[in-house]
Amino acid sequence: MLQRAGISFVLLERHLQADLARRPKAGLIEYRTVQLLRAAGIADSILEFSAPNHRCEFRTPLESAVLDYSALTGGRPHYIYPQHLLVDRLCETLTEKGADVRFAHSVEVVKQGRDGVMLSGTGEGGVRFQVACEVAVGCDGSRSAVAAAMTGLQVSERRLPVRWLAVIGEAPPLEGHTVYAAHPGGFAGQMRRGPGHARYYLEVPAGDTIADWPQQRIRDELATRLVAPGRLEAVQFSEPMFLDLRVRVIEPLQQGRLFLAGDAAHLLTPAGGKGMNLAIQDAIELARGLIDRFAPDRNGSRLAAYSERRLPVIWRTQAFSGWFLHIILASLHDGDEPGAATPGGFALGLRNGWVRALQDDPLLARWFAHAYAGVDQK
Repeated sequence: MLQRAGISFVLLERHLQADLARRPKAGLIEYRTVQLLRAAGIADSILEFSAPNHRCEFRTPLESAVLDYSALTGGRPHYIYPQHLLVDRLCETLTEKGADVRFAHSVEVVKQGRDGVMLSGTGEGGVRFQVACEVAVGCDGSRSAVAAAMTGLQVSERRLPVRWLAVIGEAPPLEGHTVYAAHPGGFAGQMRRGPGHARYYLEVPAGDTIADWPQQRIRDELATRLVAPGRLEAVQFSEPMFLDLRVRVIEPLQQGRLFLAGDAAHLLTPAGGKGMNLAIQDAIELARGLIDRFAPDRNGSRLAAYSERRLPVIWRTQAFSGWFLHIILASLHDGDEPGAATPGGFALGLRNGWVRALQDDPLLARWFAHAYAGVDQK
């Protein structure tokens, strides 16, 4: 968006360009996110959204409930677009158009002064660099150097007593929709990532290591919890990684010439697939503010209101993600007492109660469908 508006910028990316396409993460794009990208001239030109996801399923060993959330929102689905491919496509387009994108550049120190910002760090081959700019936007993750340079921030955070193992299944998904499975042994999930891949989640003990989860154990646990006997025997699993569930919101999202977006500003659990969507929405709002600020008339009002505009959306999304986590995790209790993440029991009953309510209460189902798919209710 900045490039199209003719605004000069430098993009400092800590990874090599070739590595961006090898970092599988999220993959559900909200309806509202696609609409924002379309309005920005990015959807349907740079990014093609052609793989919709209309339904999600809540599954236990005894029953399953499929919710057609697209039908409840007037035919507005999610779209499947793996995050690493989306990022790679955007970077590829920028470099093709001659943008100043510097890969393998890690920003380590940010200093804000009255007249500008100085960024310094280490580039490819260990070469030190400095970049002077008028403003700096930290899209640099939870350990953001830009956030570290901001003073007096309020950091609200919580670490949940839950760990997930995430893997990529090198085969078509078991189902053509998202599956959330609550099992006495823990949560399991299947998220589509394309016609030939799926991302799977397993709730695991906090002290486990990758070595504790060989291929066959992953295969057996997924088959048991997803109630899919014999359907995963030929599937190979790759890219194993642990997700320790934690949430965070930083306030404000701006200070002087420094701004935060994405994981630098907020962390969410994977529940509901909201993290990438919030990051894209942050970036679009920030781009619009920067374009106004650096246009000939120098109108800085939208940029000045960036935190004010984004924080209510962020907190609303955190609220949904936190509620949804209690729906899909039969083991989650509030608090840090011993046994807080013990599978089954009262929490399982609560989870089953909510799933039945989603089936039986049309008003609750409509609210969930709009919040989950990312559709603004009219």
